[in-house]
Amino acid sequence: METGMGDTKKMGADILAAVGGKDNVQSVFHCMTRLRFTLKDREGVNDDKVKAVDGVMGVQERGGQYQVIVGPKVPEVYDAIVAAGVNAGGEIDENLDDAPADKGPLTAKKALNNVLDYLSGSVVPLIPVLITGGLFKTLSAIFGPTLLGIAAEDSHFIFLCNMVYNAAFYFMPIIAGHASAKKLGANSYLGAFMGMILIEPSFIALSSTDGASFSVYGIPAPTLSYAQTLIPVLLSVAVMAPVQKFFEKKLPESVRTVFAPFLTFVVMMPLALCLLAPLGNYIGIGISAFLSWLAGTPVGWLAIVIVAATFPALVLTGMHVGLMAIALAQYAAVGFDNMFLMAATVQAFTASGVGLAAWLRLKNPKEKTLALGYFITQFIGGVGEPLLYGIFIKYRRPWIGVFAGGAAAGLYAAITHVTFYVFASGLLTPLAFLGGTNENAINGWISMAIGMVVAFIVTWFFGFTKEQIEGVSSES
Repeated sequence: METGMGDTKKMGADILAAVGGKDNVQSVFHCMTRLRFTLKDREGVNDDKVKAVDGVMGVQERGGQYQVIVGPKVPEVYDAIVAAGVNAGGEIDENLDDAPADKGPLTAKKALNNVLDYLSGSVVPLIPVLITGGLFKTLSAIFGPTLLGIAAEDSHFIFLCNMVYNAAFYFMPIIAGHASAKKLGANSYLGAFMGMILIEPSFIALSSTDGASFSVYGIPAPTLSYAQTLIPVLLSVAVMAPVQKFFEKKLPESVRTVFAPFLTFVVMMPLALCLLAPLGNYIGIGISAFLSWLAGTPVGWLAIVIVAATFPALVLTGMHVGLMAIALAQYAAVGFDNMFLMAATVQAFTASGVGLAAWLRLKNPKEKTLALGYFITQFIGGVGEPLLYGIFIKYRRPWIGVFAGGAAAGLYAAITHVTFYVFASGLLTPLAFLGGTNENAINGWISMAIGMVVAFIVTWFFGFTKEQIEGVSSES
């Protein structure tokens, strides 16, 4: 349900007052679901008052920001706060504003978190490109000979759809190079340039030429194709970033602009082409082989069930990023996935089942209205954060429903060997299973339906206490 203009203005005013007023705010930004305040004095904020504002789903502190979770109406609330005289920072990416690196001793846990943080900042920006390319591929499957037969296989329309899809994946190293360099605070265009070098046509041609050899400064370099890969460029940029920063710091300002990038790539060429990119390629091959092996083992189905059951919790904790990066490397190599991406997709409507049950089950008018908004945002737009914070975190018991629904969806998908082909989100998620046989698509849709129905039923009967249903208390 839409929030009126007057409501968003009042909400903005109430939030601003609770964070200490405009005089306590240096600037405010927003992403897809959150207001992000840079404050002058943290002690001037009353957390309880912020959380009590009608429409606020929670608060977090990260990266030096005080973040207020308000859901999809955030642009209107942001505008109301800016109109009150707060310095406007604009819109930022949901995933690229992580906390600064901890300067304390490096531990195994911290090292793992740093790797996952790097993968998150490097991989997540690719998703809109991959979704767009995937949807064009889906159009070719729908209108081509596979389903409706409206367009011939050699038609310009099918050619166009395949061209867009291929571009999204072939040039993936360039986009990933740009995002990963930006994540590390290096020149993002030099990161993209690293990706360009790895897929330069004459170099790629060597990989398909029998007996071809290549060397960098006399050092032998494997002739491999790095198109449609992620790990080679991620490894290369991870080393390029400190090299570039070293030259930026050491060179005189008068020559820095020209020679810092040049010397960076003088150093990086043997490191990238002789060591890092080949190593990344072999790691990618190893990941693909491992996932293919795991899918065929007696425990392959169990891995799918576990991921499908727990995926919303993985998203909430950020643990899904590393898993999806591994799966994306596999997908980029072979063009489909029957493990992690598939498991994450078949459970996509389970959270919607919980939201639908919450809307129908809760009796408090305010809570019903909010639950309906969460459901619509998740089901149609694929934005799950409002539902996570507004239902799962708030009531806690609905986790039972989403776990049960995800497990049921994953089990059916594993038994029927469902395969994921294209990226899609929200209401278009069922398109993810188009590209193979009609049977695969049907089983994928059945898996999603099972997940949503089971999640709805379990949440209806076990998701809320009597007090929560009646609106007496929102805590279990």
